[in-house]
Amino acid sequence: MEGALEALEREDRALLRRLLGLFAGLVAVCLLAGASRMTPPAWQMRAFGDVLRVREALSMFVFAPAIGVFFWLIVRCVGRGRPHVAVQSLMVLAVYFVACGMGMHDPLNRMQDAYTRAQMAPEVWRTLAYLDDDLGHWVFWGGFVLGTWVLGVQQVLTPLAGRMTRAWRLGFAAVSAALLWVMLTNLWEEYPKTRVDLCVIALAVAGPLAAHVALRREAGLARLPVLLVVYPAYLGSIVGTLAYWAAKGIF
Repeated sequence: MEGALEALEREDRALLRRLLGLFAGLVAVCLLAGASRMTPPAWQMRAFGDVLRVREALSMFVFAPAIGVFFWLIVRCVGRGRPHVAVQSLMVLAVYFVACGMGMHDPLNRMQDAYTRAQMAPEVWRTLAYLDDDLGHWVFWGGFVLGTWVLGVQQVLTPLAGRMTRAWRLGFAAVSAALLWVMLTNLWEEYPKTRVDLCVIALAVAGPLAAHVALRREAGLARLPVLLVVYPAYLGSIVGTLAYWAAKGIF
């Protein structure tokens, strides 16, 4: 019995090391992508091809694929290398939608910056705006919600055997804080467009929360490291954005 418990503890520690490293990598990519979007250095503004710059190329060919790879590796890690085929299939779809949304947004957004409305037929301008602000936007958020649900439910179905130590909890809390910062900086300056995005984030966190309450209520966050990252980041981004808008007198 004691030997079996020790084996489970070793397996948990190995999983936590991999998972924390993967989350740190994901957050690092998100931070780099956010910095590239908000304060790009001069070299990222150089021409890449036609109207595209290095900035857009990085988003489409580096950041989006990297985020997809990390999503896939995280769900494999949480599923202990053997997630159900349905989980794998849904995560493939989530990765596709996230990458597709990012890939649609950047070139279309750049075209709207590079050309004026007077240079295009009104129908063409409306199409560009639709593909960027509507279709591409919702394709990305669809992948975001689906990916969060898949990761969260997989975590609920495969919790740790024992509680994380304080050091591990602090590590995942630090990752959550970094993710929270990424989300806040993408939300609070974009009023009123991001009002509906807050509802989408609430929908994304509702899936894992419902699964947690329904299937694994007895398991605290000390046994659910993915949810220790997701809950504070997602809920904090909603509360933080609303508080920021209220402080600015926006609503």
